[in-house]
Amino acid sequence: MEWNKLLIPYRLGYSKNNHNPDRTEFQKDFDRIIFSTNFRRLNGKTQVFPFPETDIIHTRLTHSLEAASVGRSLGTIVGNKLHKKDKSIQGWELGAVCSVACLAHDIGNPPFGHSGEDAIAEYFNSRKGKKITEILPEKEKEDFRNFEGNAMGFHMLTHSNNKKTQQKGGYGLTYPTLAAFIKYPRPSIIKKPRKSASEKKPGLFQCDIKNYKKIVEGLEIPPKKEGDRWYRYPLAFLTEAADDICYTIMDLEDGYNHGLVSFEKSYNFLLAICNAKSGETSTGSLKSINDKREIIAYLRAKAINSLVHQIAKVFLEKEAEFLDGKLDIRVTDLIESSHLLNEIIELSREKIYAHKPVIQIEAAGFKVLPGLMDTFLYALKDKEKASSKMVLKLIPEEYIFDFYKEPYKSIMSITTYVASMTDTFAVDMYRNLKGIELPNY
Repeated sequence: MEWNKLLIPYRLGYSKNNHNPDRTEFQKDFDRIIFSTNFRRLNGKTQVFPFPETDIIHTRLTHSLEAASVGRSLGTIVGNKLHKKDKSIQGWELGAVCSVACLAHDIGNPPFGHSGEDAIAEYFNSRKGKKITEILPEKEKEDFRNFEGNAMGFHMLTHSNNKKTQQKGGYGLTYPTLAAFIKYPRPSIIKKPRKSASEKKPGLFQCDIKNYKKIVEGLEIPPKKEGDRWYRYPLAFLTEAADDICYTIMDLEDGYNHGLVSFEKSYNFLLAICNAKSGETSTGSLKSINDKREIIAYLRAKAINSLVHQIAKVFLEKEAEFLDGKLDIRVTDLIESSHLLNEIIELSREKIYAHKPVIQIEAAGFKVLPGLMDTFLYALKDKEKASSKMVLKLIPEEYIFDFYKEPYKSIMSITTYVASMTDTFAVDMYRNLKGIELPNY
């Protein structure tokens, strides 16, 4: 792969000569995402702690904004270094691509945290779910049985609902932004997936492969020799790294602010990351801070700075291997502080992710999401029943297609509708449908 081809701002669904001199193409991408309804809904989706009552706890929206900030720094540092040997590469350009991809990286995640993905997949692997998908070819069945928020995110960004618009290409984002978004450039079903970063999970639904092929052909990203998967776009490694930094470090800070992780543990982890030689970070102002919460906030900021420099340094050292596809590993696994990040993740699993309210919201997801999916899909399948007609009136018309004429499209549309819900909307809808709570009762 070559940088001068990887950064061509072709736009999905538009002619290749579509340019606006007032804003860069990647600035337009940023604006299209940040003003979108699906992005706005991230404010109502759980990151770790459900239904936060204070503004110090993260939602998926605040996490995405922070990841976009870290991604911009990572891309800019890498781009500025590359510019010294290739003047056609601009630091701000790489920074902009990484920032936009990070901004959108969680847009397809369903409500109720990471368990929401498992809940949807579990439904389609259940007896009732299998009856819904039994008329589909095996490849299409696997999109639902192996449901993935990353694949749903790409679908939301690139799919155009023909009931709403005839314009193709979804949000109409640039090829580099969409390529940097795709961490797993493979479909749900492949032969013998490798133990690699890019094949760890499914990243593409069957209905979206055609759009992805346009992107990889436009940017000249080669397919792997197996033929049903592609090499990862180099900047996708930085998108992944920015996400890794933010959820690891910010979850630790949230855990401290929530009283689940001690000051001493938080302090020691963050200071150790700051002190990494390759992190190029000074903590000289630490002595002047008195408040413990401010100390953790200061060290969190410095730790992120250290990790950004560590990752940028490794990426630049391994640049040729990322471009030729030889290196397919998370960049955070290669840095000086990788062991510290792994220890923080283990601590988070023990102290934070096992916190009772976190478990409760994840457990609720396994009831609410399958309950909604089952009610909607069986109403769509048996639409002449009186009860089905009432249920279908609750679903926005643009999500309803003929189940027997377009079964895959119908199931994907309902799945998209449920995945786009906020936590509270999903709970309220479920309670109303089950008669647990009714308006004005």
